[in-house]
Formats: sequence, C-alpha cells, structure tokens
Amino acid sequence: MKRSLKIILIVLVVLIGVRIYLPFWVTDYVNKVLDDVPGYSGSIEDVDLHLYRGAYKIHKLKMVKTGEDIPVPFLDINSIDLSVQWKALFEGRLVGEVVLHRPVVNFVLAISDTTKAEQAGGEADWTRPIKELMPLEINKFSTIDGKLTYRDYTASPQVSLSLDSLQIEAGNLKNVEDENNPLPSPITAQAVSLGGGKLNLNANANLLKQIPDFDLNMNYEGVYLPALNDFTKAYAKLDFERGTFNVYSEMAVADGFLTGYIKPVLTDIKLIDFSEDKKKPLQLVWEAISGFILEIFENQPKDQFATRVPMEGNLNQVKSGIWPTIGNIFKNAFIQAFKKKTDDSVSFDDLKSDEKD
Repeated sequence: MKRSLKIILIVLVVLIGVRIYLPFWVTDYVNKVLDDVPGYSGSIEDVDLHLYRGAYKIHKLKMVKTGEDIPVPFLDINSIDLSVQWKALFEGRLVGEVVLHRPVVNFVLAISDTTKAEQAGGEADWTRPIKELMPLEINKFSTIDGKLTYRDYTASPQVSLSLDSLQIEAGNLKNVEDENNPLPSPITAQAVSLGGGKLNLNANANLLKQIPDFDLNMNYEGVYLPALNDFTKAYAKLDFERGTFNVYSEMAVADGFLTGYIKPVLTDIKLIDFSEDKKKPLQLVWEAISGFILEIFENQPKDQFATRVPMEGNLNQVKSGIWPTIGNIFKNAFIQAFKKKTDDSVSFDDLKSDEKD
C-alpha cells in the first residue's frame, strides 16, 4: 500500500473518530455550562451535530432549582436549535439563530421543609449560559409552542395559571453594547390562556444585560372570569359567575429602574349565585359586599369596573400608588370610562432622560 494512501486512510479514521466522539464531548460541555448556573442544576439528554450547516441541536434540557423541594423544573425544553445564519454570513456577518421547541417555564410558590420556597429565576444570570452555548452574536431568537406557568402550591385552592401556544420572536440580540441603540432587540409575543384570553406583546429590549432594559406594550384581552376562580378564591375569596377580564400595560426599565402602569378592565361582572353560595353564608356576605362595591364604582353606560395602577421604582422594590389607583376607580366610574387599549404614556427615552437629570 502506498504511503500517501495510508496517510489518507489514517486521516479518514481520525476524522470519523472525532465525528463519533464530538457529540459526547458537546453533551458534556453543555451539561457543565448548565450546572454552573448559580442556584440551579441543569442537564440535557443528547446533542445532534449538523456540521454541514454549522448547527447543533440540544434535546431535553431541564433546569431544576437546587436546595429547595420544588415539584416542577424551572425550565423544561423539548429541543433547542442553535445555528449559523448563512444568509447573514454571505453578507459578511457572523451571527447565529436560536429556536426553542416546546419550552416550558414554571414560576412556583411551594412548601419546602415547612417554609415557603420560591422559583422565579431572578437570582441567576441567564446571559452567561446563553453566551457560552452560542458564542456568536445572536441575530434571531424564537420559541415555538411554548408555555409559561404560575403555580402556587401554598394556596387553597391551589393555583395553576398558564399562557399556552406561546410564540416569541426576538431579533438582533447583540452580545456587545451599542451606544447608538440601547434597545437593539425588537420582540413580539402571542399566547392564549385559561378562559380564552389572548396576549399580544410588543417590545424593544436589551436582553443580554443581567437586568434587561426594555420598553413594552401589552394587551391581554377576552378572559372569561369564571375560568380564573381558583385564583380569585385563593387570593380574594371571590367566586365569579360571569364577566370578562382585560389588562393593558406599558412598562419601561432602564438600569434596573421601572416605570409604567397596569390597567385592568372588567366588564359584565356577576359575583353571586344564590343557588351555589347559600350554603356558605360568610362567603355569601363577602361576595354581596364586594358585588355592592363593584356595582357602585362601575361605569354604568359601559358596564365596566376599571382602574389604572401606576408602578415605579427599583425592580427589587417596585411601588404602586394606592391613592392614584383609588382615584382612577372613581375616574372610570363617574368621569370617563377607561378605553380598552394602552395609553401611549410610557417611554424608555423619557425614563433615561429622568435618570440623567
């Protein structure tokens, strides 16, 4: 056998060996990156490599909070595609794309060793694993058929709320600071919820800061109120017989400081059904009082109860104005009914200007 042929065969054997071993090495690397997230333990099942298109696919990623007895993982993602965008490469830009398939994020309150345990993810810097798993500048991020849940195992009845069919698209998630564009990433999100509610969100953000900056508008409309009765029973001891719930919000965050508002609008509300509640006299009295108050402060021509809750402060201590909230109840009831839309009154640029002043 000629020497050159032997060299070619040796090189082929080495390349085949590297190709076989590479997925195991990548899997170990990804598991190490995930295990280094403070307060959480992460793992994946497998990795598929697609060298011809500069991509790899992570299967069955889970992130579990450590040190507390939380019954569901914080993150549970069926698969993640990470790839180079070839179109951008031909234009001279080396950027990547990340797609999450069926991701589930669980925010939880639970009992751990007789004390309350919280799983919210806020204590970890999630930008670090993102940058280590995708070292390129991320040009596009998206989710397909995602789910966002809130579970309170400490409440009675237990509360379980979710946003389903969550579709998110975010572009231009830069790994570097851009002084000319502090919010480089346009974001859109749509989802449906319990009770037939529909969420639509539009924002611009800098998501790769440890505390992201953003400027967002959100409409959450058409929720059938009785579908939320576990939530309202647990936190307000109220049981709705009918009604529709809508929420409108604008918020901006700059360097950890938030300003904005939440505007809930409830229409066609009914609390009491004597055939159901007559066996629970205390609940009946409370619902009668609540129904009377709602009726008094309802805008009669629009058949709606609404207010506007202003919010402002450091993200660790956001304050809502009690008296403005009460004043807005009166305004909606007796002066002018609030419109079912955002008010176009919150601006990231104004917030940054106020900070400089």
